[in-house]
Amino acid sequence: MRIVRFTFLSALLLSGLAATTLTTRAESASGTYQFTVDDKSVKYVEFDAQRTATGGVSGSLFFSDEATIVYQDVDGDDSPSEKYAGVYIKADLDGLVVEENQAVMSGTVRDSSIPYLVGLRVLLTVEDNGDNTRVPDKLTWGVYKFIKKDWKPSDAEREDDPGVGLTWWATDAERRDDKGYQMPRPDVPADTQSFSVGSYLFVATSDGVGDIRVAP
Repeated sequence: MRIVRFTFLSALLLSGLAATTLTTRAESASGTYQFTVDDKSVKYVEFDAQRTATGGVSGSLFFSDEATIVYQDVDGDDSPSEKYAGVYIKADLDGLVVEENQAVMSGTVRDSSIPYLVGLRVLLTVEDNGDNTRVPDKLTWGVYKFIKKDWKPSDAEREDDPGVGLTWWATDAERRDDKGYQMPRPDVPADTQSFSVGSYLFVATSDGVGDIRVAP
């Protein structure tokens, strides 16, 4: 009887452990991908983001582009443009949103061959289409400045505009899945909440090589 009870207890412990593992499975996105677009310059991305047990996000991103990059600070006063023979960025990821087979990741650039990019925010959006050879994996990306909005919308023809200081919620009336965002937008850096997942337009490429994996 002792052997039977011990075996039964072990089975319960194992089943409980399995259940815990299933229920605490964290969403993640990872992969490597090499591709070209219209400029025919080779681009490469390597990333790994996962949600931690405490609810945060950790991960890293590496992106390189062999295209010649012309950089100019459009916010500066007659600042000269600088030309770079290719670019790379390395970022620490701190945000992740997964919806079915798509994921949006956000982070801060920590190292780059273009010094002006260090400290800026980067967004990477990917789509995992599995082993489907007809529909390849997809991605798009962007680098964003932190924009401080120190103005308040008001009616220029009314000194006593009662709407000054009010906030409202902006959404796409034609999309029920658009979560929208607060207006005027608060002073926050670009992150996974800046745009809805379905609003991203993936780059067009026919020669992508690699594998993108998204786990909800």
